[in-house]
Amino acid sequence: MARPKIDPAKKRTESVRVSLSPVELAKLNAKAEAGETNVTAFVRAAALGKSVTVQQSTAPDFATRDELRRIGVNLNQIAKAMNAQRTVAPSELLAVCAKLDSLFDQWLNHDPKSRQSRPQF
Repeated sequence: MARPKIDPAKKRTESVRVSLSPVELAKLNAKAEAGETNVTAFVRAAALGKSVTVQQSTAPDFATRDELRRIGVNLNQIAKAMNAQRTVAPSELLAVCAKLDSLFDQWLNHDPKSRQSRPQF
């Protein structure tokens, strides 16, 4: 099936060039990114008086995600050690898991009450 034809009145055939300083361009890029759109769509919406909804994210940044990944690797090593019948302090492990659960609930907007019960180590 062929793509439907665009109404000639709605076709975007014209362009506008705007000069910006590097600081202004950085601000514009940041606003477009916050609005989860590209710069062109952001500028078009702003110029035509349309609103661009910006949602504040509580998700962790890359460095935080990387640290959480490393913590996950460490927890996996602890689990392997426990499975091999080595001694591990379960109370410390449970405390760390509880803290991580709290962070994940916060970042992922989960309801802690909906979580299945965690198995005791």
